[in-house]
Amino acid sequence: MSGQLSWSTALWLAVKGGRSDLFRIGLTAAGSAVGTVALLSAATVISIGPDDGPYSTRVLEESGLHQGVVAALVLLCIPVLTFVGQCARIGAPARDRRLAAIRLAGGTPRDVTRVACGEIGIAAGIGAVTGLLLYLLGRLVLGSTSIETYTAITEIRVGEAGVLAGVEYQPVTGPVLALPTDVLPPLWTVAALVLVIPLAAAGITRLALRRVTISPFGVTRHRRSRPPRLLPAILFGAGVGALALVTTVVRTLDFDPGRSSALALVAFALLLIASAGLVLGNAALAATIGGLVAPRTRRAAVLIAARRLSADPYAASRAFAALLLTVLVGAGAQGLRANILISTPPDDPFYANTLDLVDLVIVVAVVVASLGLLVVAAEGIVARRRSLAALTAAGTPVSVLRRAVLTEVLLPLLPSALLAA
Repeated sequence: MSGQLSWSTALWLAVKGGRSDLFRIGLTAAGSAVGTVALLSAATVISIGPDDGPYSTRVLEESGLHQGVVAALVLLCIPVLTFVGQCARIGAPARDRRLAAIRLAGGTPRDVTRVACGEIGIAAGIGAVTGLLLYLLGRLVLGSTSIETYTAITEIRVGEAGVLAGVEYQPVTGPVLALPTDVLPPLWTVAALVLVIPLAAAGITRLALRRVTISPFGVTRHRRSRPPRLLPAILFGAGVGALALVTTVVRTLDFDPGRSSALALVAFALLLIASAGLVLGNAALAATIGGLVAPRTRRAAVLIAARRLSADPYAASRAFAALLLTVLVGAGAQGLRANILISTPPDDPFYANTLDLVDLVIVVAVVVASLGLLVVAAEGIVARRRSLAALTAAGTPVSVLRRAVLTEVLLPLLPSALLAA
């Protein structure tokens, strides 16, 4: 191999891997497809105009609530991106050997970077196109109308400047749409969203390769050797405890609705503190759990899992950070739901229906984050197959190793999930 590797050759080499590489590309494409559908749905909500609709859901009918729907759809992309990042680690040893072989054949570090970026770019591009097709198919399948009673919203404006004086709500029976399938974002917006996902994935891969040295004799990753800090983990525990205390005080003392905005601001600030502590301190939490459990257990599977957590807490933290953050947000949303439903009239289904949509987004996020846990567990088995084979040869039963892998994934979740609940 001589000269600079062309992009066409790099893309050809990117898809010439084995079974694990194809599995990685498929999962990455699936995650990218879900993210594309979420972003296109957010763009659709933004594009809803005053003449569009009507819709059976007041969240879509009222323009002032569109920002919340868009924010929920964009936040849904966070666990999806985490899932895609975890899928990129599947089959890493085989991919490393393939990249090292390219270097051994005369390829430059830039050539190897092109191959790696081309692989993730192709996978994300396939997922983005698939997501676009699913979005267009969903518009056709879910575009039927039904006869229902909906709330027609009329804005009352006065003066030549058209100053908004109020809003009139009137029940009307007629054909309505469940989703804004009558609205299509501008074509340039659709094209930009479809292109931004593979480009962003390739760019993130290029940045990640800065911490990797690819030589003709193998791939060396520059891992963090410093011990994880305990302060963020303490911050997470304090934030979750304060959130639980605020919720208990509100329910016990029955605060009046006039203070609800201040309480909501305090709860949101505590949620941000707990989330920041979780993101920054999940490695310390994993190391602490492993250090506490290992000397106290008499079960071989738990001992192996705890030692793994202590030896590489950063690898373990990647598995459960997204899921714990989603569970924490879901717990806060349930507390907010209970407080809102108590202070609103029971005969008005608007708030309950809106909160049902929030619950649906949280459930989808939890499912995606849980799939990420399975991906990390599978990746760990492939990456440690030699050590697992050595344990098997030493007489460790396969059933014990299976329980050890499962325990390593689930052990850090238990105390934090209980705290979040």
